Amino acid sequence: MDKRGRPGPRRTLSELAILDAALALLAERGADAVTIRGIAARVGVAPNAVYTYFPDKAAVVRGLAEHLLGRVDHDRFTEPSQPWRDRVRALSLELRAELLAHPGSVHLMLGHPPDGPHTRAVRETLLAVLADAGLGPGDAADASHLINVHILGSVAFEAAAPPEGPAVATARFRWGLERLLDGLVAYAGPAGAERSVSR
Repeated sequence: MDKRGRPGPRRTLSELAILDAALALLAERGADAVTIRGIAARVGVAPNAVYTYFPDKAAVVRGLAEHLLGRVDHDRFTEPSQPWRDRVRALSLELRAELLAHPGSVHLMLGHPPDGPHTRAVRETLLAVLADAGLGPGDAADASHLINVHILGSVAFEAAAPPEGPAVATARFRWGLERLLDGLVAYAGPAGAERSVSR
């Protein structure tokens, strides 16, 4: 039975308040603390009040991902007059920065992959930029997956507090991203190489 359909208390919360509480728990106590009961305790309500807005923890996690990805201004990466490589680099760095602000979110997202409108918009933007590189739909999808793995892996590694510190972790992320883009330029051939540089 869908818990959203159950009679519940008068709505004194909002989805945003619940997501803010989840983000606070994530920052203070880690991913394991983000539960329906934990969120309810954080905002001072009974768990069934949270269920009025989210049927389960997976829905909260998807809402968190949407909340974070909604902060990424993906529209500014669609301008075809800019080299595709510059756009992929800028989008990757912005996504990584947003996730690093809430590093525990990666662990949660891997367990409950998001698929809301903001998630789809970011995905479609990256696919469109990779199409500008000369990649067909299948190759663009594979390249997008590879870039996302690089971003998520970097955030997860940095969240584990590597001994070399965040500056080195960022430099290594950028180095790996450039080598990945080098590979895409080589794979796309002369047309992709031409579109990857400013005129």
